[in-house]
Parts: sequence; structure tokens; C-alpha cells
Amino acid sequence: MKKIFVVLAVLVLAACNTAQGVKKDVAIGAEKTGEALQKGGEVVGGALQKGGEAVGGALKKGGEAVQKAVE
Repeated sequence: MKKIFVVLAVLVLAACNTAQGVKKDVAIGAEKTGEALQKGGEVVGGALQKGGEAVGGALKKGGEAVQKAVE
């Protein structure tokens, strides 16, 4: 009877440690995912800004060409 109690106690402690390990792993995974999403957002934002600047420059040049043609 005493052996069964010891075995059950060991199993309960192992289960608690496993659950805590899983919680810790999930928290680490969520943190890494958040960092990756933030970096991806920064890259996309930079690309959109550069694209907007290129389009704006092209429109400005087009407008200047039309203005010269009208004059």
C-alpha cells in the first residue's frame, strides 16, 4: 500500500511539472510569435512607405511634364 502511495505521489508531481513546462513553452512561443509579427509589420510598413514615395515622385514628375506642355 505504501508503494502505491509513493508511485501516485511521484506521478502527480511529474504531471504538475509537465503542465508548468507546457505553460512556459506556450508563453515563450507566444512571445516569439509576437516579435516575428512586429518585425514583419515593420518590414511591410517600410516597403509601403518606399512604394508610396516612388509613386509620389512619379506623379510629381508627370505633373511637371504636363505643366510644361501646357505652357
